Amino acid sequence: MAWRGTILMLVVAICLALAAIFTLETDSVIREVGDGGPLLDRSSFPMADFNRIELDRADGRWVFTRDGDEWWQEEPFRAQIEGRNLMSVAERAADVQVVDRFTPDEELSLESLNLDFPDATLTFGWDGGRRRFRFGRRGVAGRGYLQMDDDPSVLVINQSLHSSVLDSDPTTWREPLLFPGFDIEGLRIRRVVGDQELILERSGRKWVFESPMSTRTDEEAMGAYVVELARANAMGVMLDQPESLSAFGLDEPLAVIEIVEKDDTTRRLLIGDRVGGRTQDRYAMIEGIPSVIRIEAKVLAAMLEDPIRLVDPRATGISSSSIKSIVIRSPGQEIELQRDLDRWIARSHEDAEVPADRVDALIELLTEIPGAEVAILDEYPRDLEVGTITLLGYDKRPLDTVRVLRETEADGSRWGLENGDSVIRIHPTLLTVPLEDRDWGLRSREP
Repeated sequence: MAWRGTILMLVVAICLALAAIFTLETDSVIREVGDGGPLLDRSSFPMADFNRIELDRADGRWVFTRDGDEWWQEEPFRAQIEGRNLMSVAERAADVQVVDRFTPDEELSLESLNLDFPDATLTFGWDGGRRRFRFGRRGVAGRGYLQMDDDPSVLVINQSLHSSVLDSDPTTWREPLLFPGFDIEGLRIRRVVGDQELILERSGRKWVFESPMSTRTDEEAMGAYVVELARANAMGVMLDQPESLSAFGLDEPLAVIEIVEKDDTTRRLLIGDRVGGRTQDRYAMIEGIPSVIRIEAKVLAAMLEDPIRLVDPRATGISSSSIKSIVIRSPGQEIELQRDLDRWIARSHEDAEVPADRVDALIELLTEIPGAEVAILDEYPRDLEVGTITLLGYDKRPLDTVRVLRETEADGSRWGLENGDSVIRIHPTLLTVPLEDRDWGLRSREP
């Protein structure tokens, strides 16, 4: 029976040894068992009231403040922040669960946990309060060490908050939109590419060209262009506070886009050199924000839309319902047509009635049918002018005058319509523009 006693004592000894090892390993990690559960009581972490957030790390210091509904980076320089990106860090903090807590000692000291000089400090502030997070090193099994406010206890938490604070690039929290406050109610767009300037201004509910010519815009095309500008965004930040702008072609920009928002805020986007390689992406910078950003080629192409595509392709912007009479002039002839209830008469030809459908077709040509092409003139080709069409309102005052041009047969005999804005709306040869008595079935008047 002695050997059975010996085996029993051996088993007891092994169990005691394992228990001692387990106790030692557990003690070396936890030291002192504390309460687990949520890190924060939501009532003491009022995210809706936050107005200041500070982040200190070895690689820099960032300060963010709230102005109304907007968040701004104030340090190291002022730049608008996309609020949801910043507040997602606060949401993550609010959701943190404490795995354990202990009081540091000689074996697990603040120095050994990187809490004497934290890897990062994150402070959320609001009127009348603040909460400060001090981040220590990350441990095994997805855990990290943290201290809160002035509490000397060390908290063991999941590493997700550590990852958000220590690994995130604060430049990615910035507002990616190039013109975040711009929309259809903006006031002005100015674009300079080389020596060519384009200026668009809002007049009432419509946008008009001010340069390089004064004319109407196509409402649909202009609306789409405003949308492109409003949603244009940067791919990311390339470099903050560069020593020299010349390395990016931003000392003498290739192009400048200036936007005046509805509150008179002005933002100027400077566009520089290509990023390099096969890409057509370019360096850029918002004036006043010392940060070089990257703009995708297709975004840039949309912002530098061909001005011709924004021009109203119709001969006139007058509404057909506002036209009471029409005066048509061509060499040696003048025809005055007037609306008379549901018919049209030629006042210049003893009130002879003319085909109403032919008048309607002429009005439709001038007010609704877009030109097949649009050309901006440096000089008006007066030698091609074959007549004019003046539209008058019910008060007998002129609403608009459209000059009619015709190419020579050698050039294709196409028609052109221009109303004093140095823009010709070009129509095909097959079109008929009735300028003479015979086009209306009228007898020629005696000279």
